[in-house]
Amino acid sequence: MKISFPTNDRKTIAKRTGRCKEFVIYDLDDSKIVDISYHKNNHEHHDHGHDHGHGDGHGQHDHKKGEGEHSHEEMGELLKGVDVLVVGRVGKFMKKALDGFGIRYQLTKKLEIQEVVNEFLEGID
Repeated sequence: MKISFPTNDRKTIAKRTGRCKEFVIYDLDDSKIVDISYHKNNHEHHDHGHDHGHGDGHGQHDHKKGEGEHSHEEMGELLKGVDVLVVGRVGKFMKKALDGFGIRYQLTKKLEIQEVVNEFLEGID
């Protein structure tokens, strides 16, 4: 089973999934960690609250189809093969993107990645 987390510090789950620095992917099998890999999020530079060269020019980022739209395609590639993405919250555009990629997500209130990984390990037979 492969589970992924958005992170900025490799220890905690990032608050903003789409703007995290990277995604960590844990490959779990037989109640143990087989592999851990980190994948830089090239989408992180998009700051949805400030004007930075695209959008409507008034500090708003346009997610509508057409001019100013950016996609979450890079994240889809990064998360390819992941069984579940564990997040603190997911916005409507990220939810739509994850649904489009066929990536299941799970919400958690926990902050520590290792704590959530341990819960998954306990559930693997």
